Amino acid sequence: MHQRRIRMLLLLAGTIVALTITACSASVSTAHIGSLKTGSEKGFTTETTTFGPGDTIYAQATAENLPNTVTMKWQVVAEAVAGQQPNTPIPGLDQSSDMASDGTNSLSLSPPTAGWPLGTYKIIVTMVDGGTQRDQKTKQFTVAE
Repeated sequence: MHQRRIRMLLLLAGTIVALTITACSASVSTAHIGSLKTGSEKGFTTETTTFGPGDTIYAQATAENLPNTVTMKWQVVAEAVAGQQPNTPIPGLDQSSDMASDGTNSLSLSPPTAGWPLGTYKIIVTMVDGGTQRDQKTKQFTVAE
C-alpha cells in the first residue's frame, strides 16, 4: 500500500512537471490586424470603396500587439471583373513588408495604362509571424464609371 502511494505521488509529480514545461514553452501571440481601409488619397481623410478607372487606390492596415517583427502580405484579387476569371489574384500586385512594432502598413495601387477594368475587387492583407498566419482581413472595392 505504501509503495502504491509513492508511485501515485511520483506519477502526479511527473505530470505536473510535464504540464509546467509545456505551458512555459508555448508562445501565444495576440498580434492582429486592427483595421483595413481603402481611400482615394494617401492621407485617408475620407475612406471610400468606389473608384474610377484612372484612380490610384490606397489601402492601409494597422498592426497591433506585435511582440516581434511580423510580415504583412498584400494581395489584390479580381472578384467579378469583365474579361477575368472570377476570384483571380492579379499578378504583379502582391507586396509584403516587415513591421517591427505596432503601426500602419500601406499599399498603393497605380492604375494600369488603360485604367482599372470595371468590376469588383478585394484586397487581402495577411499578418505572418515566424511562418505562422496570425490574422487576415479583406476589403472589397469597386471600380465604376
